[in-house]
Amino acid sequence: MDRITLVELIEGETAKLSPRGRELWEEMEALVELSPEEQDTRNERANVVARMVALPPLEQRTLDRLMELRAGLYESDKLEESGESGVGHRVRSVILAASLKDRSEGRQVDPDMTVEQAITRLRQ
Repeated sequence: MDRITLVELIEGETAKLSPRGRELWEEMEALVELSPEEQDTRNERANVVARMVALPPLEQRTLDRLMELRAGLYESDKLEESGESGVGHRVRSVILAASLKDRSEGRQVDPDMTVEQAITRLRQ
Protein backbone atom coordinates (compact mmCIF):
# COMPACT_ATOMS: atom_id res chain seq x y z
CA MET A 1 0.00 0.00 0.00
CA ASP A 2 1.75 3.13 -1.16
CA ARG A 3 1.31 6.69 0.02
CA ILE A 4 -0.10 7.90 -3.31
CA THR A 5 -2.98 5.42 -3.17
CA LEU A 6 -3.87 6.56 0.34
CA VAL A 7 -3.81 10.21 -0.73
CA GLU A 8 -6.07 9.33 -3.68
CA LEU A 9 -8.51 7.62 -1.30
CA ILE A 10 -8.54 10.70 0.92
CA GLU A 11 -9.24 12.87 -2.10
CA GLY A 12 -12.03 10.51 -3.20
CA GLU A 13 -13.71 10.65 0.20
CA THR A 14 -13.30 14.43 0.33
CA ALA A 15 -15.04 14.72 -3.04
CA LYS A 16 -18.12 13.03 -1.52
CA LEU A 17 -18.63 15.88 0.94
CA SER A 18 -20.95 18.82 0.47
CA PRO A 19 -19.31 22.25 0.29
CA ARG A 20 -20.09 22.72 4.02
CA GLY A 21 -18.65 19.32 4.92
CA ARG A 22 -15.53 20.01 2.85
CA GLU A 23 -15.07 23.36 4.56
CA LEU A 24 -15.26 21.75 8.00
CA TRP A 25 -12.89 18.97 6.92
CA GLU A 26 -10.36 21.54 5.70
CA GLU A 27 -10.65 23.45 8.98
CA MET A 28 -10.06 20.27 11.00
CA GLU A 29 -7.15 19.21 8.82
CA ALA A 30 -5.51 22.62 9.25
CA LEU A 31 -5.88 22.41 13.04
CA VAL A 32 -4.38 18.91 13.15
CA GLU A 33 -1.33 20.03 11.17
CA LEU A 34 -0.34 22.72 13.66
CA SER A 35 2.95 22.30 15.47
CA PRO A 36 2.89 21.46 19.21
CA GLU A 37 3.65 25.13 19.98
CA GLU A 38 0.63 26.22 17.95
CA GLN A 39 -1.74 23.60 19.35
CA ASP A 40 -3.52 25.78 21.85
CA THR A 41 -6.58 25.09 19.75
CA ARG A 42 -8.81 22.88 21.93
CA ASN A 43 -11.68 25.36 21.74
CA GLU A 44 -11.27 25.67 17.98
CA ARG A 45 -11.25 21.88 17.55
CA ALA A 46 -14.28 21.49 19.79
CA ASN A 47 -16.06 24.15 17.72
CA VAL A 48 -15.26 22.37 14.43
CA VAL A 49 -16.30 18.98 15.87
CA ALA A 50 -19.58 20.46 17.12
CA ARG A 51 -20.31 21.79 13.64
CA MET A 52 -19.37 18.41 12.13
CA VAL A 53 -21.87 16.67 14.41
CA ALA A 54 -24.57 18.98 13.05
CA LEU A 55 -24.00 17.66 9.52
CA PRO A 56 -26.28 14.96 8.07
CA PRO A 57 -25.36 11.40 9.15
CA LEU A 58 -24.04 10.44 5.70
CA GLU A 59 -21.53 13.27 5.81
CA GLN A 60 -20.56 12.44 9.38
CA ARG A 61 -19.75 8.89 8.30
CA THR A 62 -17.66 10.20 5.39
CA LEU A 63 -15.79 12.43 7.83
CA ASP A 64 -15.20 9.43 10.11
CA ARG A 65 -13.57 7.59 7.21
CA LEU A 66 -11.54 10.65 6.29
CA MET A 67 -10.26 11.02 9.83
CA GLU A 68 -9.17 7.39 9.87
CA LEU A 69 -7.44 7.65 6.50
CA ARG A 70 -5.74 10.93 7.46
CA ALA A 71 -4.53 9.43 10.75
CA GLY A 72 -2.99 6.54 8.84
CA LEU A 73 -1.26 8.95 6.49
CA TYR A 74 0.00 11.09 9.37
CA GLU A 75 1.35 8.12 11.32
CA SER A 76 2.97 6.53 8.27
CA ASP A 77 4.64 9.81 7.34
CA LYS A 78 5.95 10.19 10.89
CA LEU A 79 7.45 6.69 10.83
CA GLU A 80 8.99 7.16 7.41
CA GLU A 81 10.62 10.42 8.50
CA SER A 82 12.49 8.39 11.11
CA GLY A 83 13.51 5.77 8.54
CA GLU A 84 10.89 3.14 9.38
CA SER A 85 8.19 1.72 7.14
CA GLY A 86 4.76 3.33 7.34
CA VAL A 87 3.04 0.68 5.22
CA GLY A 88 1.40 -1.00 8.20
CA HIS A 89 -0.31 2.22 9.30
CA ARG A 90 -1.55 2.89 5.80
CA VAL A 91 -2.91 -0.64 5.42
CA ARG A 92 -4.67 -0.59 8.80
CA SER A 93 -6.25 2.81 8.17
CA VAL A 94 -7.60 1.78 4.76
CA ILE A 95 -9.05 -1.48 6.08
CA LEU A 96 -10.60 0.29 9.06
CA ALA A 97 -12.08 3.02 6.85
CA ALA A 98 -13.60 0.38 4.54
CA SER A 99 -14.99 -1.44 7.58
CA LEU A 100 -16.52 1.81 8.82
CA LYS A 101 -18.15 2.23 5.41
CA ASP A 102 -19.54 -1.31 5.48
CA ARG A 103 -20.90 -0.88 9.00
CA SER A 104 -22.49 2.47 8.18
CA GLU A 105 -24.24 0.92 5.18
CA GLY A 106 -25.53 -2.03 7.19
CA ARG A 107 -23.21 -4.53 5.54
CA GLN A 108 -21.39 -7.25 7.40
CA VAL A 109 -17.80 -6.26 8.18
CA ASP A 110 -15.29 -8.76 6.84
CA PRO A 111 -12.71 -9.41 9.59
CA ASP A 112 -10.36 -10.86 6.95
CA MET A 113 -10.64 -7.98 4.49
CA THR A 114 -7.50 -7.49 2.42
CA VAL A 115 -6.12 -4.07 1.63
CA GLU A 116 -7.03 -4.60 -2.03
CA GLN A 117 -10.64 -5.32 -1.07
CA ALA A 118 -10.65 -2.27 1.20
CA ILE A 119 -9.34 -0.01 -1.56
CA THR A 120 -11.99 -1.31 -3.95
CA ARG A 121 -14.70 -0.79 -1.33
CA LEU A 122 -13.65 2.80 -0.63
CA ARG A 123 -13.56 3.62 -4.33
CA GLN A 124 -17.21 2.57 -4.74
